[in-house]
Amino acid sequence: MSERDTVAALKRLAETKPEFRLSELQRDLKPGQPLERLAGEVRPHLDGLGLTLTSADDDYVVRRGPGGPFRVDDAGRERQLAFFRDPGVPDYIQTLVGSYIEKKTGKPWDDPVVLDRMANAILAQKSQYWKERQVSYRKAYQVLGYLAYHAPVYLVQFEHILWQVISQGLAKPHMRILDLGTGPGVVPLAVIDLLGRVGSGSAEVYAVERSEEHLEAYNALVPAAAAAQGSMVRVEKPIRGDIEALAAADLPDRIDLAVFSNVLNELRRMDIDRRADLVATLADRLSPDGTIVIVEPADLANATAMRQTVRAIADRGLAIHSPCSFIWGTTCNPARCWTFEQKGDIRPTRLMERLAREKDGYRFVNVDIKYSSALLRKDKKTQHAYRVPPGAKFARLSHLRRHRDKKINIVGAVMSGNLGDARTKVYKVCDGTPADPAYAIVPATLRGTNRDALEGLPYGAIVQFYGVLVRFNRDHGAYNLVILPGTRIETVGCPVAEGTEIT
Repeated sequence: MSERDTVAALKRLAETKPEFRLSELQRDLKPGQPLERLAGEVRPHLDGLGLTLTSADDDYVVRRGPGGPFRVDDAGRERQLAFFRDPGVPDYIQTLVGSYIEKKTGKPWDDPVVLDRMANAILAQKSQYWKERQVSYRKAYQVLGYLAYHAPVYLVQFEHILWQVISQGLAKPHMRILDLGTGPGVVPLAVIDLLGRVGSGSAEVYAVERSEEHLEAYNALVPAAAAAQGSMVRVEKPIRGDIEALAAADLPDRIDLAVFSNVLNELRRMDIDRRADLVATLADRLSPDGTIVIVEPADLANATAMRQTVRAIADRGLAIHSPCSFIWGTTCNPARCWTFEQKGDIRPTRLMERLAREKDGYRFVNVDIKYSSALLRKDKKTQHAYRVPPGAKFARLSHLRRHRDKKINIVGAVMSGNLGDARTKVYKVCDGTPADPAYAIVPATLRGTNRDALEGLPYGAIVQFYGVLVRFNRDHGAYNLVILPGTRIETVGCPVAEGTEIT
């Protein structure tokens, strides 16, 4: 029976019952067909029929009614948060990578010759990156080096980002996800792993990649990982193409989540406006409530360029959902906006540990997660609805030059963790006005509750400061907002991503 016949039968059954078991549809169609396979067939069509699908014992329950945002149950939430407390690349993915290396090279994954060539590829990639040259992935060992060094961190990193999307109510029970510049499929692997772990939700994954070597790795890893995790994710054949040359019509439509992960910084021939034009054009394929995720490395050049690009995309009609908040209704100037998130280190993979036994082994261990990211929405939805009330006694950060050496009240989003040390704590603060950089300073001499008031706040949390001392830092051309014993600090009650923390 064709997929069209299956959907028609599902629709007929839903019209007669507000709730039923998937096994009832199975009996009507193919009694011998595994339920998991049938669930995989019907998931992409549930939203259009106004249905939801949830697992129940050895069966699935189909219900009529609006699905609403994707909700993870308590057990799934705890499993994912436990993963974040001790993150690492799951064993089944490490095994798939090892098998691919062996298939590609014809040798064991830990063969000394294979390891030596991967090590050389990693060193070459790192050298190109720091020289701000485009990194090439046209040869086999360039991709194998990427899988060994970069992919483990990027996989866990995107699980953090996807969890943010889910926790902020931006995900659907079934999502159409498009990964632009997918490489060997790190973002799809993260989607597969997270949904498999929480045990609910489903996705169709589409991808675009120009490198033949990357596509070969993708086809070896991503479908196999999806099969290992059950029927949660349906992997479509990746599109071979250069995103610089793509037209919107080349891509699937009704995309719920479009991802540019460590991609835009590689478009070195494009200036900020051309990058923004590209993203805005491809946004035509989003569903009305679709989300764009942009992720870049945390270094000064890439993180700052990313903020400038996001600002330019917003000028083309999309809304910045997070982490930025424009609480004064103004347009910011991100020319000096260097801000990023840091998460807990991952456990080294078996491949990293083996490479670390070689000469200068520390150069092949990459476990720290630092990234700059932004979410944009087509429907203008933003993370924080807060706006500074008319007549409120807060100074704009763009007016700090008027208040040097005075105590004032300000309100803004905390855009970093502690950038200082254990004694003097430093936190970047932004209120969305075109201002010089400003930092909340907790002096080493400060005691009392204010000392830890900003510790562990979610990235982008909005905070009111009453009675901070304004100082100008001439060395850095920035303002310090010194927190005093009498300073009052209050967070503004806005929704934040569950499980998010900044360091």
